[in-house]
Amino acid sequence: MLVLTIAGLLMELCLVGMALLQDLSEHMTAFLVIFGTAGLSYVAAVFCILKYSKDRGNSLPLIWGLAILFRVTLLLTTPPTLSSDVYRYIWDGRIMNAGVNPYAHAVDSPLLDPFDSPQRSLVNHSWMASPYLPAAQGFFAAVYRLCPESPLAFQIAAVLLDLLTGWLVIDVLRRLGLPRTRALIYLWNPLVVVEFAHGAHVDALMICLIMAVFWSLVVRASVVRRSWLWRLASTVSVMTLAAATLTKGLPVLLLPAVARRLGWRQTAVTLGLVIAVCVPFGLGAGWGLVGPLNGEGLFGALRIYTAYWRFNAGVYHWLEAALSYCWSLGAATLGMADWVPVVAARMFTLVALGWVLIAVWRLGRMTSTKGRLSDTLALLRLAIIPLAAYLLLATTVHPWYVTVLIPLFPFLQPREGEATRTGRWLWPGLYFSVIVSLSYLTYLDPASPRENNLVRLTEYVPLYLLLMWSACGSFLDTQAGDGSASSTGQ
Repeated sequence: MLVLTIAGLLMELCLVGMALLQDLSEHMTAFLVIFGTAGLSYVAAVFCILKYSKDRGNSLPLIWGLAILFRVTLLLTTPPTLSSDVYRYIWDGRIMNAGVNPYAHAVDSPLLDPFDSPQRSLVNHSWMASPYLPAAQGFFAAVYRLCPESPLAFQIAAVLLDLLTGWLVIDVLRRLGLPRTRALIYLWNPLVVVEFAHGAHVDALMICLIMAVFWSLVVRASVVRRSWLWRLASTVSVMTLAAATLTKGLPVLLLPAVARRLGWRQTAVTLGLVIAVCVPFGLGAGWGLVGPLNGEGLFGALRIYTAYWRFNAGVYHWLEAALSYCWSLGAATLGMADWVPVVAARMFTLVALGWVLIAVWRLGRMTSTKGRLSDTLALLRLAIIPLAAYLLLATTVHPWYVTVLIPLFPFLQPREGEATRTGRWLWPGLYFSVIVSLSYLTYLDPASPRENNLVRLTEYVPLYLLLMWSACGSFLDTQAGDGSASSTGQ
């Protein structure tokens, strides 16, 4: 308890230091030093919680109290300075409340001049329409309606959703008979605190909805089949999965993991809801799937994202670099286009992700029996695989993208009777959630942002080594389990 308190207070001192910096983008080196110190304190707190893994209820008030304090401390700073996404949220909320389709026109379109505001000029990528899906647009409109033109309102909304996610993590841990104190792994994670309390990213909504999906599935597995509570939990899981997918799209990767638990009918309903919500926006503004890359239409911005955006990638970056080098050796004199290695790299990563999703689908059989969950903990662990695979293969990995994995980290630790090496999988995730902040060094010079290869090596090479170490541990556990089974059989 003493070590935990000291670690928490050190984290709070670090967050106070960030608050005193005000504009974090103008003090990037100082911010990263403070963030790194907070990360070390956080890892010490996690180690303390795991070493004394019994569910000591007297630790929960401390964990909750400091988690809230961390977030309130950053709410006292200036509006988000590490990212300008919040101004896009405000603009989209503004025109949504005016009855304008956010996918119809670019922000700087003269047709939107009647809705001009001082913060319009702060919107990033103003030459294209909104990249955010309909559920996110509804969220922007609701927050804007309550507090127009307020970045702080979006920060507060993100914090409230963030804390709700923490509560869902605690309740799922309780229902699974795991130590509730493991929720510290999410609640005290400095990346989560900074990106939501300061950055106000809409990922807070998506993550909260994802955890609501798993919470409802855990509730469903613990009640009588076909009872009213079972049906209610099933409905909640369908609605929240559809809403999460309609926020940023990434949760669609969870379908191979949860489809067997939902059943074919409910999976079809989920996809039907997603399509039904998208249709009015697509019909009103166009779909943006063909034609010029002007960012207009429901998926117009997504086309630009997939075609051109590359930032802080790992596997994809090195694959594209290798293919570009090999291609230039044999084809440079032939005048071949530069896009060939890019397309090849993207196809390779898409195929790799596809294989991962197929593997997750097949592994899903191990955690379902006649439509019920036989091992809900295995479901939560399985859900990490497609999300982590996406981040490992993605062309763009902003720091806040990693937050989607963090609420699932508490479930990676072994429960009583499991091999202890199972818990190794937590450490690669913790490492990356802290070290990914180094990618902000790209914007050390705002006038000339550029990626640093040393940063990429520092982020990804240790991550890959930790993943191999974790995989070796799982293999050894499997071998030990097979050996024990054989001995028992003899």
